[in-house]
Amino acid sequence: MSSEVDFARLAEKLVGYDHAYLITVDAENRPHPVPVTPVLRAGTVYIGALGGRRSRANLARTAEVTVLWPPPAPGGYTVIVDGTAQVSGTGESAQVSICASRAVLIRVPTPESPRGTRCYNDCIDLSVSQREA
Repeated sequence: MSSEVDFARLAEKLVGYDHAYLITVDAENRPHPVPVTPVLRAGTVYIGALGGRRSRANLARTAEVTVLWPPPAPGGYTVIVDGTAQVSGTGESAQVSICASRAVLIRVPTPESPRGTRCYNDCIDLSVSQREA
């Protein structure tokens, strides 16, 4: 698996974030978020012991996922990583490695927010090709 995300910068930005949500989609494309404690491992976002049968069923149907870390404090950045999941193991002990295709930090803009970003809100792109912020 080859990622398009700068994992060194992602690791730096995730200091202080203690949990996240793995978001899968069901057959009707409804999002299904579950709390997880991912770690960055060997260029992937790794989630051990996935648990939930709905998440496992959704991952069997489509490997496209999002991992969302809420800000640790009000006014902080939400970290969003999109990618392709690879499941190993079965049942509640199934583990997930996600090859990240995109990572962004985003928050509601403030007067101090940088201008000229590619999105409406205050955002920082963590792609390998991006070197801002």
